[in-house]
Amino acid sequence: MNQTAFQAQLKQLQRQHEQLIKRRNHTQKNGNGIFDRYEFPVLTAEHTPLFWRYDFNHASNPHLMTRLGINCVFNVGAMEWNGNIVLMTRTEGWDRKSFFAVAESKNGVDGFRYWDYPVRMPDYEPQETNLYDMRLVRHEDGWIYGLFCAERHDDSNPGDLSAAIARCGIARTKDLVKWNGCPTSRRIHCTSATACCIRNL
Repeated sequence: MNQTAFQAQLKQLQRQHEQLIKRRNHTQKNGNGIFDRYEFPVLTAEHTPLFWRYDFNHASNPHLMTRLGINCVFNVGAMEWNGNIVLMTRTEGWDRKSFFAVAESKNGVDGFRYWDYPVRMPDYEPQETNLYDMRLVRHEDGWIYGLFCAERHDDSNPGDLSAAIARCGIARTKDLVKWNGCPTSRRIHCTSATACCIRNL
């Protein structure tokens, strides 16, 4: 693909991506009167930033191939944040491994846009290869706590790469960007219940 075709295809991708993000989401007709269903899911893999998925350099990616494939986004934790709604998404790659990322919307129904960078969680336990399904709790102590599934390989089944042990991980933040995790331990006791970190439940 020459440079001209490359730029034309890139602009088309960017235009389609922006149209997706700005697409209005309306309630479906003939609801049950109890809750509303909407026409479109609020987030999909296609909402993830293009610069996560593509290398925009023609010299290193002349065919504009996907470099980081996103399989899906799901199992979110939601909260109100500075008057908007944020979703902490489980973002799963083509390799079936997940990472956390934050998407934000003014109304929680449409217009969700991902923050530029995924969550960079402290690596307290290198054996954990998959983190997912975070739930967010804003506490009166000023911290936001995230509880999530932390998965490692089950070494009692060395021949089965899909064998895994899942445990509860916990971390806290004040801005959803910089996170303080808990080091490996069964249970850490302390004088303040809000500062107590529980791992490997």
